[in-house]
Amino acid sequence: MPTIRSGFAHPFEELREEFDRLWGSLTATPTMRAEWAAASGGFPLVNVAESDAAVTIEAEVPGLDVGDIDIAATAEELVLKGSRHASAPDGGDTGSGRPVTWHRRERLAGGFERRIAMPVAIDASRVEARLVNGVLTVTCPKSMQAQPRKVEIRTT
Repeated sequence: MPTIRSGFAHPFEELREEFDRLWGSLTATPTMRAEWAAASGGFPLVNVAESDAAVTIEAEVPGLDVGDIDIAATAEELVLKGSRHASAPDGGDTGSGRPVTWHRRERLAGGFERRIAMPVAIDASRVEARLVNGVLTVTCPKSMQAQPRKVEIRTT
C-alpha cells in the first residue's frame, strides 16, 4: 500500500487557491467588483489630493442628495456616512401587483460609512462640502501648523 503524506499537498493547495483568486479578480463582472468594493468599505469611491493649503476629497455619490450624506471631520480623519436607497421601476412592481424580476442589479443600496485618514492635520472647523452632478467635493483646509511657511534668511 502506498504511503500518503498529509502535509505534502498543502503548499500546492495554497498555490491553487492563489491562482483561483487571481483568475477570479481578472474575470470578475462589474456586479462582483461593486460587491467587493462595498464589502471592503470602498463606497463611495474617492480621490484624495493635497495642496499647500488644503486636502481635497472627491467622492462619487451618484443618485444621492444632500440629505442622504453626513460628513464629520476631526483633525486626523474625515467620515462620510449615508445611505443609498434601492430603486425599483414603477414603484417596485409591474403594475399588476407582482414584484419586478431583476435581470441585472449592479447598483448597491443600503447604508455606508467611509473613513478617510488625513495625510496632515486639518482645521475641522473650516471644512466645506459641495455636491454637484453626483460628485461630492470636500475641501479640508490644513491646520496652521501643517501649512508650509516661508522662512526668511538673515545675513547677520
